[in-house]
Amino acid sequence: MVRLRRIGASALLACCLALSSTPARGQATNEKVAPAYVLSIWTDDADDQAEALTRALRSRVRAAAGWSVSETSQSFETLAIALRCPPKPDPACLDRIGDQLHANLYIWGKMAKGRGEITAEVHLWRRNGPGSDDSATYPEAYTDPDDPRLRAIAAHLFDDLAGPAPGATLVVRAGTGGGSVFVDGVRRGALTGGVASVAVSAGAHRVEVRVPGFQPATQSATVGATGDQKIDFTLSPAFAYAEPARVRTSLPFPTRTVFGVSAIIVGAASLVVGGLEGLKWADDKRASNNDRANVPSDVTDVCANQVNSYAQDACQKSADAKTASTLGWIFAAAGVVFGGTGALLLAAAPHERVHEPTGTRTSRRRPVELVPTLGTRTQSLDLRIRF
Repeated sequence: MVRLRRIGASALLACCLALSSTPARGQATNEKVAPAYVLSIWTDDADDQAEALTRALRSRVRAAAGWSVSETSQSFETLAIALRCPPKPDPACLDRIGDQLHANLYIWGKMAKGRGEITAEVHLWRRNGPGSDDSATYPEAYTDPDDPRLRAIAAHLFDDLAGPAPGATLVVRAGTGGGSVFVDGVRRGALTGGVASVAVSAGAHRVEVRVPGFQPATQSATVGATGDQKIDFTLSPAFAYAEPARVRTSLPFPTRTVFGVSAIIVGAASLVVGGLEGLKWADDKRASNNDRANVPSDVTDVCANQVNSYAQDACQKSADAKTASTLGWIFAAAGVVFGGTGALLLAAAPHERVHEPTGTRTSRRRPVELVPTLGTRTQSLDLRIRF
């Protein structure tokens, strides 16, 4: 549908041109203001983007000192078709378009879409003078003519086509190495030895420098009509790092640790006592058996025999063995309970931490440590308890 409209408009324009008897002539150039046409960008597949860039270029020309925009309803595509220009317009075709517009200056261009990007080629035609051209590639999402990013692209294209308007040379100084200088979001120069000179138009500008290894720095500068203006930047390292001091985290009194260690000690002591009672049980049991061997076999209850001394001893040793066995089991069970409880308390107790600088491992000190000591003459196992 778009192509049909363009073809119809071109045919209508061709008829008008054929019937027109007015000879083509260029306008007289105003010494102070250069009127220029900004013709609609020619495209086959990016109408929205072409319209947005065209309007952004017109806004940039209107704002440029010494320039003005001439209005026309004719697009470059319709003019090129009507005047039978080749697919790639040649100088003769461009001159005929200038004659038809009665123009001394006009901007035209083409645009194509590919893989999410837009490539635009923009040209400036001058009557009786050299033309100029430039190109830009940017995301196809830029479809708003008031988008600051698209306006910056349009400003860059126009400045390259027309050259900088009367203004000053901005002398940028930043560090001592290389980098890039951006003016109003567009890269305009490179730092050499920390210095760059950029020609800019008169007025307010946003200047940014980007130096590898340093953070981007931005300043605002208001440039006069002529002369040089210097602007200095102080660069900050991209990654500033100061090593913090080691901080020891203080903890409240280690109640769980104290109770845990105490329970382990009581448990260990109970196990020792239980073991001793077990040894006593074994000794009394053996003595009772020896005395029982000396008692006549017809005596079934040694404790009931009050005459035979061996029977009395066997009865007493048997009673002592039972007592020792009972105490042994009680102390052994207590040792297991206390030891297990102490181990659980130590496992749940908060450990002392020493915070290292960021990026390093936080050390943890254990409240209980078993430290083996080995040597040619001695071997030992030390138990260290930290409070």
